[in-house]
Amino acid sequence: MKETGGGIFNRNFISGIIISSLVFLVAGTISIFGSIGAMLAPLPILYYYSKLGRVQGVLIFLLSLLFVVIALRFVDSQATFLNLFLLGSLGLILSEVLRKNYSIEMTVVYSVVALLALGLIFLLYFSVIQWKGPLYLIESYIAETVKENINIYFQLSGSSEQTELLRRNAGHITRFLTNLFPAIVLVGTSFFVWLNILAGRLLFQKNRMWYPDFGDLSRWKIPDKYVWLVIVSGILILLPVGGVKIVGLNILVILFFFYLLQGLSIVNFYFNKKNMPIFFRILGYFLIFAQQFLLLLVIGLGLIDVWADFRKLEKVK
Repeated sequence: MKETGGGIFNRNFISGIIISSLVFLVAGTISIFGSIGAMLAPLPILYYYSKLGRVQGVLIFLLSLLFVVIALRFVDSQATFLNLFLLGSLGLILSEVLRKNYSIEMTVVYSVVALLALGLIFLLYFSVIQWKGPLYLIESYIAETVKENINIYFQLSGSSEQTELLRRNAGHITRFLTNLFPAIVLVGTSFFVWLNILAGRLLFQKNRMWYPDFGDLSRWKIPDKYVWLVIVSGILILLPVGGVKIVGLNILVILFFFYLLQGLSIVNFYFNKKNMPIFFRILGYFLIFAQQFLLLLVIGLGLIDVWADFRKLEKVK
């Protein structure tokens, strides 16, 4: 990417700190806006790092992070320095990876690997200073998260009977999520990276900045041979061996995520074909992620596309 320098304390540098700090502040709140802010926290860092260069980009990241961590001490927030650092660091990682002009698949892969490696470093660090194994820390974190979510559910619903049922089964829920932790982390990180790549493309195009040309992503699909992995993982789940079931379930969750992306590509293809207004596109994607039935339907759409070829891509070839 082309870098534009200048003095350190220029208007872009100051605006970068302000905008990045505001997004981090929103990400540090517990609300729907906090979730949106967390998902898009890398964008300002990606934009200013790419526009102003490495030195100013890193300074914007660190200074805005410092300001926000200090500010959050005065409000009731569950956000920590580590959470915000990992969120914002994707902006730095993406900027470096995008410069290489890889394909969309390799851009996602390299970015996910870099972000997971950074997270692993932090995990090993806390494991050493606390003299506790990484798996113990992961399970403890999941158990605490399950407990907090049960309490939030009680506050929202006020249903003591349902809450008591959840509390009695908290141990089972924790073990289930711990077994699925590899798939959850990989899928969550991949979705986080994928979303910011797409949002970054819109931001950069709007500001007439260079961005890799990933082609028409509405025609993206997984190689058909990967459907055999779905079949194999389904067989593994049926085998009466605990460890094998867990492996099969993790593989299946990861594959379903890939087919979700393929399903979303199909939806986008028909949105483009019908020249759907932006409002209805946003509404459509919101409903897909808000309704579990629609989400499963889109995953099924991506999976069935192996045989149905909804976009007639084979004819194009």
